[in-house]
Amino acid sequence: MATPIPLDRPWYRELLVVAAVVGLAVGLLGLVYLGVTGALSDALFGDPRLEAWSGEWWWIPLVAAGGVLVTALRAWWHAPEHIPGGVAVIESGVVNHRAAPAWVGLAFVSAVFGASLGPSFALVMMGGGLASWIASRRWAGNEDARLEAAMAGIAGGLGGAFTSPLLGSLMVSELAPTPRSKYVEAFIPQMIAATVAFALYYGVAGTTFLNSFAIPAEDFASWQLLIGAALGAASSVVMFLFVIIVKVVQRLAGKLAHPYVRGLVGGALVGFLAFALPLTVGAGNSQLTAVIDNSAALGVGLLLAVLVGKMLAMALSLAAGFIGGNVLPMLFVGGTAGVVVHLLFPGIPYAIAVGCMLAAVPGARIKAPIGLTAIAMLSIGLGPVTTAPVAIAVVTSYLLTAAVLAALRARRVAVPPVHA
Repeated sequence: MATPIPLDRPWYRELLVVAAVVGLAVGLLGLVYLGVTGALSDALFGDPRLEAWSGEWWWIPLVAAGGVLVTALRAWWHAPEHIPGGVAVIESGVVNHRAAPAWVGLAFVSAVFGASLGPSFALVMMGGGLASWIASRRWAGNEDARLEAAMAGIAGGLGGAFTSPLLGSLMVSELAPTPRSKYVEAFIPQMIAATVAFALYYGVAGTTFLNSFAIPAEDFASWQLLIGAALGAASSVVMFLFVIIVKVVQRLAGKLAHPYVRGLVGGALVGFLAFALPLTVGAGNSQLTAVIDNSAALGVGLLLAVLVGKMLAMALSLAAGFIGGNVLPMLFVGGTAGVVVHLLFPGIPYAIAVGCMLAAVPGARIKAPIGLTAIAMLSIGLGPVTTAPVAIAVVTSYLLTAAVLAALRARRVAVPPVHA
């Protein structure tokens, strides 16, 4: 009987070693990247500020300058007008290792200057780019080796980003174009790379994404399954609102023909939103913690403003030319929407409201229901039974969004991609 693990092939045995080496390298690179961008961003923007209009006025010219700088760097490094997002890179299975250093540099500048984007894109390109470069030299012409090496490198990057080897591997394994017959074969090097990267990151930083949100979990009741479906539908509505915002911003940005003008104006608007609503700054992880911890003091009105402001800041950041991921920012949007739901309907348990929407809002467009459910489960600390409504919310959100998108495309309505 043939084994699903091709240990009889020399390239696969080498790949397991390469996965560990790449995991070590991307764990170190990710640690430096996240540490430096975090330190510089904290120096410029400080800890999350809760009140509206509590930002600094000089953030406006600062982020505007960042938009101009990123535009100049894109021209200098001959970056294409459209750079695929991290999710799109994983789904394609192709990582441009020659462009990876420049794209990581653009993401670095974007993060430092306050773009409302996350680090996942840079970490995807670090891990995937390094592994693809090794594969191009070691196994030239071997498509299986190239694909599995690239996905292992990306899993290593995400293992550091989420500080969890399981989450990084799950997200990659769901999104990658790996044939199902080779799932286990591909998953093992992904898990090796993610585990090594996680061990290095956690060993140095001592922090983890898991159990990062202090939300009390209530006992499970069967009616919460229906709540999960309802919150999944609500998450789909939130995602369509984001799609509309992205489409409007793209159309308006298209009227600014000169890229430096787009960078300046778009950056200034992102800076203005940071000044008016400081909770819209950056990737959103620490900001979501602040929202959850201070939800009653913030109130529904301010949280709705932050919710819309964050989506607008994300769209403007991309239109200005900034580079970054949308996964963590969309987790912020979903989590904040869940807080709003709980404040409006206190009968819905806090952990269920936040967990369902935290996973289901990005899950409306990202085909990784297991990974996103696991993110909600592990970051909030839900039990295996109380996770059931979250899984239903993610599936409901994705199916409903897919059905509406299919109807729109049948009418030849263009829908912009919104995940990165």
